[in-house]
Amino acid sequence: MDAIVLAGGKSQEDPLSEMTGGELKSTLPIAGKPMVQWVLDALSESKSIDQVVVMGIDDTASLTCKKPILYLPDEGSLIGNMQKASLELDEIHPQETHAISISADIPTVTAGIIDHLAAIYQKAEVDIYYGVVEQRIMEERFPNSKRTYIKVKNDRVCGGDLNCFSKRAVLKPDALWQELIKLRKNPLKQAAMIGIDSLLLLVLGLIDLDQVAERVCRRMGITGKVVKVPFAEVGMDVDKPFQFEIVEADLMR
Repeated sequence: MDAIVLAGGKSQEDPLSEMTGGELKSTLPIAGKPMVQWVLDALSESKSIDQVVVMGIDDTASLTCKKPILYLPDEGSLIGNMQKASLELDEIHPQETHAISISADIPTVTAGIIDHLAAIYQKAEVDIYYGVVEQRIMEERFPNSKRTYIKVKNDRVCGGDLNCFSKRAVLKPDALWQELIKLRKNPLKQAAMIGIDSLLLLVLGLIDLDQVAERVCRRMGITGKVVKVPFAEVGMDVDKPFQFEIVEADLMR
């Protein structure tokens, strides 16, 4: 499979802006190397990854990867980056229908985790595979990480940052799809976009993950599947200074 590393974006409102000095969060040193390098190291050792595309960083960043790697400039939005990367991958591997997307800010991810999920994603049965991590798994591995959880029937989960999508779905010209991607960190706003009935059922915890996915995908005109990921690392993105400290200590063990 091919992998897209989402590594761009600068914001003065980023909680880590004082640490980054206005530079990319993905290149912020953590435990001795740029944050994104940890992700590239995991992709390098993965048995499932063939090609890597890094969005938002140029090839002068002194990063390394054992797999063929392509650096592309930031397109200004998440969906723009995914679309640009998909077009490039279509030129390189036109036979591949799906690609993995991975955020540059989950440096504790490992090659084994990538391979575990790639084995599921390679089935290519649906347009979108979206990984979530159960609260109990997150808090057992990273007890003070203070993730944002969504309550569904019989569960509480947070979103993961190692997912899979069909290039056809990403390139689909659909405003709703693009808006849902922008709101990926806010499940309640996503639910509100697909109808007040879904929002109420979600808030009350009366629908499960599969029902949430079915409602979202039906509205978007695509197929999708929620994947419960048994690894907290895919949900441990570094968004705030205290999370940086947690992850750095973990990497240095």
